[in-house]
Amino acid sequence: MKKETFSELSDIFLRVINRYNEIEKTPYSYGTNILLHPSEMHTIEFIGNNPDINVTRLAELLGITKGAVSKRIKQLRKNDLVTKSISPETENEVVINLTVKGSEIYKAHAKFSKQLNESIANLYKDLPDEVIVNLEHIGTETEQIFLDIFNERKKR
Repeated sequence: MKKETFSELSDIFLRVINRYNEIEKTPYSYGTNILLHPSEMHTIEFIGNNPDINVTRLAELLGITKGAVSKRIKQLRKNDLVTKSISPETENEVVINLTVKGSEIYKAHAKFSKQLNESIANLYKDLPDEVIVNLEHIGTETEQIFLDIFNERKKR
């Protein structure tokens, strides 16, 4: 690969990351009067996909601390999007579920996600399987590079 081509690919990748980061900072209403940051929407999505989920499991799925999940849950409860209740399985556990309003937002986001995924899938639909496999490998390896950098910086 030519050095110029690699540099152009790297620049494109950086722009994609920057655009994604911009989206992650921008709240959206999903057809309601409540503006939600993507991190809050992801939390609603995981709760909707996992009814009666506890904070520990939600933190694992989201890849964040239990304390961060608790803060998000507090904000979502304030907006009447989620509830906390005693688990139907055990009295020692608190579970989180969506309210009616939370379910409406969950469904609106699912529709948005489906459209986004279809748009992205259309970019790849005509690529040969071997190219898709290579892209998956490159994505996984790139993720590992960033994870290594993150872990190294956390040590300092």
